[in-house]
Amino acid sequence: MRKAFLLLLLLAAFVAATDTVTQTQFEQQTQSSPLEIARDWKVLAGLSLMLSVILVGIGYAIGVGLEMPEIKAWASNEMAQIFANALIIIVLIATIALIDGLVVSMVMGSGLNVPACSTVGQSCLQNVTVIYLQDYVSTAESGARDVLVNNMDAAHAASIRIGLYCTTAFLPLFCLQAGFTTTVAGQYMLDQDMYAILFEYYTGLLSSMEAQKFFVTEICFKMAPVVLAIGIVARAFFFTRKIGGLLIAIAAGLMFFFPGMYIFDWITLDMAVNGDKLMNADDPLCPAECGVAAPRAYYDGGSLTSPPDVYLAFSEGDAGVAAGIIDGSIASATGSNPDSPANGKTVTSCFYGAYGGCALDCRELPYPASSGNCSNMAVETLCATVPEQCKVRRLVDTSSPKFDLNEYNKCPASCKIVPPLKSDCSTGSEACMGSRFDCRLAMRSNLDWRPTTVDIEGSNYWQCVFAAACPASLDAYQNCVYVIPDSGRCNDLCVACPAECRIRDANLADLPAQCKDGDGNLLSPCATCHTAYDSCTIGMTDITSLNPPAESCGSCPAVKRIVYSTLPEDYVTGGCSIEACPKDYRAAIPRNTCESCLFTEESYVYNPPINTQCGDQCSSTGNVPAKKPGEYTKIGGDGLVGKPEIVNVAKLMVPVYLLPLFNIVTTLVFIKGLSGMLGGDIEIPGLAKVF
Repeated sequence: MRKAFLLLLLLAAFVAATDTVTQTQFEQQTQSSPLEIARDWKVLAGLSLMLSVILVGIGYAIGVGLEMPEIKAWASNEMAQIFANALIIIVLIATIALIDGLVVSMVMGSGLNVPACSTVGQSCLQNVTVIYLQDYVSTAESGARDVLVNNMDAAHAASIRIGLYCTTAFLPLFCLQAGFTTTVAGQYMLDQDMYAILFEYYTGLLSSMEAQKFFVTEICFKMAPVVLAIGIVARAFFFTRKIGGLLIAIAAGLMFFFPGMYIFDWITLDMAVNGDKLMNADDPLCPAECGVAAPRAYYDGGSLTSPPDVYLAFSEGDAGVAAGIIDGSIASATGSNPDSPANGKTVTSCFYGAYGGCALDCRELPYPASSGNCSNMAVETLCATVPEQCKVRRLVDTSSPKFDLNEYNKCPASCKIVPPLKSDCSTGSEACMGSRFDCRLAMRSNLDWRPTTVDIEGSNYWQCVFAAACPASLDAYQNCVYVIPDSGRCNDLCVACPAECRIRDANLADLPAQCKDGDGNLLSPCATCHTAYDSCTIGMTDITSLNPPAESCGSCPAVKRIVYSTLPEDYVTGGCSIEACPKDYRAAIPRNTCESCLFTEESYVYNPPINTQCGDQCSSTGNVPAKKPGEYTKIGGDGLVGKPEIVNVAKLMVPVYLLPLFNIVTTLVFIKGLSGMLGGDIEIPGLAKVF
């Protein structure tokens, strides 16, 4: 008993020493409540604890004196509940203070300007949540305003009419005051309807965000402290313990868990949706090509990727010149450091003049269509003019010991994707810059082919027409589109060539008779299949590399150790039966083109091999939000197609509707779990139907 009291005193001292904004706010909200039970919760909680101790003492005395084990057991249980109630009060206040402190640290570390996080008497968690919601409100208001302006322009264009009237009579033509009137741009009435519908969507978005903001400010941070105070008092009595535990769980969920989920949403958008965090090349699991940055300057024979590299290219007396090369105020200068390989060579700035408008994260090849503002046509056009020496290609080093040549060769050459590694795709025509990124595709067998995207009205989008201006080549360094392999079923492409004949480099004498013509040569359809559709075949090395042990497949020739649905009988009986030669030691004949590439490492399906997964393979430099929430709606190239006005509305759907629903469900789960821990086993109505 003494140890328990000592523990409670230590915890109480810890909480009392923690002077936090959340505790102050909790006190202010309860003291200003019109409910007496909430305003005087500390006094009532203390009196209820004292009363409970007296009742427990009386019950324990009765149970011992009258030898009533039931009363004695009840008293023992109630004594434990008294200590648990006091511990819950201390832990809750300490936890709320800890959560608020974590949010303060996160916001301060992110560099965001949130004055409330450094102002006494205000909750950082509350203000960060309100800032998150208000930023989306401002974004939606701006979008709604633009839609109204566009609607006015469309209405003005649709209302313009022209007419032709004849009110005089000229022999032999009599007009009899005839006239004709028509509209000039009547099709804009359709745009009016579209803008009206979009405005309705914006009003719904604004209503949702304003409702969430009201709930956070008025319920979570004003009503929840009152509910917590009532719950603490109610839990002190055994006959209201269940409802008290439930109220405490609800208050805890509303005070810090539900608002904290908005911080989680913010981080999720920053880390997953946008993916613009810088990579940490020091991560041992981060490939070398992912740590390469776009150069700051270049010279004949090399590049300078960081400001220190630029300074080392010049002598100490030319430090000002080096600084000008870095910030782009100086176009070029001659290296003057004898210890630098750039000595005596012209060092050219990658940020001189207009080049500075192309951000570092846009200077990658293939061009990063989904990175921030890189999808903007003006930015892409500007970046196309940046010298090739100022860009970075994350090519996999084929000479590195980590490069697996066998893994690379598992995906046939005809199945490899040719990436767009050409630096300037606006050469000769800027129409390519105006095309959608998902239209920039070509087939290996037909480089003039481009995908046709059809909308619900059945007309082709004009951006896919412009994609025809993007050069396509099997040479990645002259290519501006993704050249993808042909697809199809191998039985349709390799007609009249049985599966057992689709083994490359096999000894012709070992193949069955159905694979040969009358002269003993390989069938012509099989020869065509081996050359034109090599992804429908396998090599002898694919079979022999399985290397079965002596007790398996010993009497089965290598050319028969294959798997397919239709094989000759001698391929699956005797020494070549599945029992004698298991599937683990048999090579599968492909059924579809390029199916052998399905499990190939992604960087190995490109020619040349490039790394497109640096964001996943390399850790980020931080895990705090780096920009305002509304900025994520400006990200382009997310796979959304259609008119920009519709796309802008669609981008708000996830943060306004989907993420709040996720927040509500997780908060309900938290409340249900915490309520059970606190003894509040009253079922929340309808919660079971959610799961």
